[in-house]
Amino acid sequence: MTPAHPSHATLHFSLLGLIGLALIGPSTVANAQPSARAEVDPAAAPQVDASRLQAVEQRVEDLVRRLERLESAPNSGASTPSTSKTGDIHWTFDAALSRSPFNVTHQSFDRGSGRFDILLKVVEPIPDPLPWQVAIGAEVPVVARIGLADGTASESLVFRLARGPRLEPGAILHLEAYVPIEQAGAISGLSVGMRRE
Repeated sequence: MTPAHPSHATLHFSLLGLIGLALIGPSTVANAQPSARAEVDPAAAPQVDASRLQAVEQRVEDLVRRLERLESAPNSGASTPSTSKTGDIHWTFDAALSRSPFNVTHQSFDRGSGRFDILLKVVEPIPDPLPWQVAIGAEVPVVARIGLADGTASESLVFRLARGPRLEPGAILHLEAYVPIEQAGAISGLSVGMRRE
C-alpha cells in the first residue's frame, strides 16, 4: 500500500503556516532582542554609576567643608567639645569688632577650661595697626567685661593673640582669654570691645 499523498489544500495550509512562522519568527526575535538589551543595557549602567558618583563627591565636599570649619575654629583643648557652645553665655561686641574694621566670625566659651575664643576677620584696613603687631601670646587691644549669674560684673578680661599675625583685609585673627575654672561656672555673659587708651 502506497502512502497517501497530501491534498492541495493541506499543502496550501502547510505552506501558509511555514510562511507565517517565517514571518512571525524573525519579528519575534527582533522584538525580543531590544527587551533583552533593555534589561542589561550598558548605556543605563553608567548613568546610575554617575549619579552615585555625584552623591559620593557631594558627601566628600561636605566633609571637606566641615573639616575646614573645624580646623579654622580654635582648639579649646577641652576633653568634651560639647561644653564649648556659642549660646552657652550671652555675647555682645562693640562696633569696632562687629562691623569695622573687624567682623566676628566665631566665638565660644568652654566652662571646663575657662577659655574664651574669638575669631576676628579683618574687613577693612586697621586704622592703628601698631597695637595688633604683637607676637603670639601677647596682649591685643581687646578687653571684655564678664557678667555673672547673680547679675554683677567682674573685672575686665584681656585677650591675647593665639594665632594669625597677618593684618590685611581678609585675614583672620584668633584671640583667646582665660578665667579661673572655679569662676567659669558663674559666668552668664561677656561684653567685648576695643580697649580705649
